Amino acid sequence: MIPASLHRYTLLLVMPGLMLAETSIGGPVAGYVADPSNTVVRAILGVPGAFGFSDPLALPEGIARVRVAPGRDFALAERGSGAPVVLHLSDGSVNNMTPVDGAMPSADWVAFSPGAAAAVLFSSTSARLQILTGLPDSPAVALDLDATTLPEQPLSAAVSDDGGTLLVASGRRVYLVPRGAATQPVLSAGAIVSMAILPGGSGAVVADRNTGSIHLLQNLPSAPAERVLVSGMLGVGKLYPSGDGTAVYVSQPGIEAVSAVDLTSGEVRTFPTGAAPVALVPLRNRDTFLISAKPGQPGWIFFRDGDAGRSVFIPAAQTYAAASEAQND
Repeated sequence: MIPASLHRYTLLLVMPGLMLAETSIGGPVAGYVADPSNTVVRAILGVPGAFGFSDPLALPEGIARVRVAPGRDFALAERGSGAPVVLHLSDGSVNNMTPVDGAMPSADWVAFSPGAAAAVLFSSTSARLQILTGLPDSPAVALDLDATTLPEQPLSAAVSDDGGTLLVASGRRVYLVPRGAATQPVLSAGAIVSMAILPGGSGAVVADRNTGSIHLLQNLPSAPAERVLVSGMLGVGKLYPSGDGTAVYVSQPGIEAVSAVDLTSGEVRTFPTGAAPVALVPLRNRDTFLISAKPGQPGWIFFRDGDAGRSVFIPAAQTYAAASEAQND
């Protein structure tokens, strides 16, 4: 039985047969997505109820890996042994690129700030952690840290838009890394799966999968304090703050839902998604997230519509190609 609180959502489905060809999808660009291979980037075109993946974008020669900035029209891209570059995206294409002088050429992972004005890069091979600021137009290395000085090897990080607040996490602990001061533990948990700095940089949220808890860190970076917002959530996954900064969205793949947790009261509102939300990637519209986009498979987008939560199906890119060929026969 579905709880009464879950009846407030609406699920929108668009069957693949209604979309005849990839080139027929028009309208605005809702966002961008990179395949796990990180060498194929597609735009998400259209509006709710008529979204579609574009053809792969033409990338500059030598690009080896691309990480799309959440909710923004740019991406960080590696290119062999040279300095990485910022790819500036416009109307579903790459229109220019800016080198990031001094940045490490290859990173194990990248974590963007809430507004994607800053990013953390980490490489276990070179044992370095860097903060980039000034994204996308004036990128610069604001911090270049010897990662062996950290208490544990970081598995993830979160940074404020100005680059001034940095959190790093291992599997069980979160550390505050202040400039010119000792690294400080701020949270111990069972299994840290996601964290995010809140808009403004003075707070953060952390998800613990073992207890299904969302922890709120406050008063960063001067006097960190922690409290549990909610516990017992099933299968917590990715986190991302709401556009107005009053709530945090939580993906729950095991129950095919996205929840919104109020940052003051801890109240939880849960919205079924119709598919497992294995990602929670912000798109250009407020409180709109790409929650699934595996290569060659349909995708899903979740967005808020007033008090409701809606999920929209995106036909697989290969479906368009097959339909187009059939139409031309």
